[in-house]
Amino acid sequence: MLADLDRKVLRILFNFSRSNGRMPDLKELERKTGKAAPELADALDRLRKGVYIMGRRLSEVVIIESEERKPEKKAALASGSTTGGGGIYGQN
Repeated sequence: MLADLDRKVLRILFNFSRSNGRMPDLKELERKTGKAAPELADALDRLRKGVYIMGRRLSEVVIIESEERKPEKKAALASGSTTGGGGIYGQN
């Protein structure tokens, strides 16, 4: 589960890149989140470790997943089960 700041930063990165064709710089992220650079650096590191984004520099960031993963979906994928039961075609 993502922390509030991490989720907010991820949404800002996604929406900003879609509307502006580039990633925001650190000053823009500070302004949009109201957080200081060290807090944002920590949030970006957590997003990298969670494989939501890739890239060391903010200008090089690539978004891997634009939304938080759902815990039940992750658990189902890990166990190999599917909703509705019975494999791909509903058969066991």
